[in-house]
Amino acid sequence: MSSSVIEQFVQMVVYDHSVATGLKSCKTDQDIIDYAASRDYVFSIKAWHQYVESDSVSLPESEALAIQAISNDHWSWAFRKVAPWRAMLMDGA
Repeated sequence: MSSSVIEQFVQMVVYDHSVATGLKSCKTDQDIIDYAASRDYVFSIKAWHQYVESDSVSLPESEALAIQAISNDHWSWAFRKVAPWRAMLMDGA
């Protein structure tokens, strides 16, 4: 099941600094998919979008809007996609 592969990738980003560092260059969801695949975590863009959507359902509207306001050119853009990665960001990032 691809959601378990996604969860494994999400956790690898949390636990491995070198994997997290590689995420900084991702500017699109497809970049995240491609980066994950380069690390042997293969899942579809559809599965990724479903995972991100299910993660964001519980967000307060103000937080969801703040996340959407971040430019995808900012290094932290990909880290804002899911809760475990958002937890890695320091306040003010």
